Amino acid sequence: MLTEDLGAAPPERPGAGRLLAAAASGLLVIALLVWGLPWATGASWSEIVASLGALPWWSVPAMIVLGAGALLLEAMTVRAAVPGSRPSPVLQGHAASQGAALALPGGSVLGLGLLAWVLRRSGIALPVVLTGILAASLVEMAITSVLVPLLGAGSYLLGSALTPAGTLASGWLWAAAVAAAGAVIALVLSAVLLRRGVLTALLAQADGMLPAGASAEILHQREALVGMLRRRLPALALPTLAARTLQLAALWLAIESVGAEVPALFVLAVFALGRVLALVPLTPGGAGISETVSGAALVGLGVGSADAAAAMLLLLVAMLVVPLLAGAVAVPAALTRTPARR
Repeated sequence: MLTEDLGAAPPERPGAGRLLAAAASGLLVIALLVWGLPWATGASWSEIVASLGALPWWSVPAMIVLGAGALLLEAMTVRAAVPGSRPSPVLQGHAASQGAALALPGGSVLGLGLLAWVLRRSGIALPVVLTGILAASLVEMAITSVLVPLLGAGSYLLGSALTPAGTLASGWLWAAAVAAAGAVIALVLSAVLLRRGVLTALLAQADGMLPAGASAEILHQREALVGMLRRRLPALALPTLAARTLQLAALWLAIESVGAEVPALFVLAVFALGRVLALVPLTPGGAGISETVSGAALVGLGVGSADAAAAMLLLLVAMLVVPLLAGAVAVPAALTRTPARR
């Protein structure tokens, strides 16, 4: 079943409709940053520009380093999930995947296709590639969509009890809870489907609709995926946790760079809020939405209006600009890369 050579041709290029949607999303991101961010924080652009001009010289390079570090750590998770993979194609494929996910609406699927294609062309067997991508995706969902929002909600509640330095919009707690609940449901359903008895029963029901040998192949892939998660969970989870930690550090550093002070528990809460908002499908990766709402949250925590907006724009370097630039380099390189001999 899984014998198709994904290295024979690159993934299908985005059609005109998707490109138009990408352009519309890009315009929406610009509108959110140009009009929404000043409105949400209560600062004028002249004040924001003045705050940006007062940033220390090292702030932007630090954001670049932290953004690149997070990208590299995420690639380490992919490499741990794909035995036999080499660092160069893994990093290239992951950068291309992230770039597509942030540049195009619904780009996550295209990005995963790019990652699979790059890994396949590097000589990795297709079943190994698919198992690895599934394992890495499940770990990413568990950490970013479940653990981070729960930690953020807990840190906000604890911080409010210990150091009432300000308030976040109460609705964000519900947003975090809904996002985490949705991810938990998805993880639970995945766990149920991965139970051999359940999957075998479902395959038996669909036996007449599947090609010959498909059921056995699916069960084999299930065994490989479960074995991967059991054997390599620390190697899969730790780099992803470290990547989220670097992004949290980027937020803290952005706040420090504008001269503001926010208690650590509230910094974690704002970071979790941003990760929840990144799930909003209105723009790729929630770009523009995350910065606008998080900027308003910082104002609610006592940060000056212009400083809050400037901090969010600085954070944008690590969270959006670096992955987009890395993807812009990785995609053409992947398309021109000579496939490995198999």
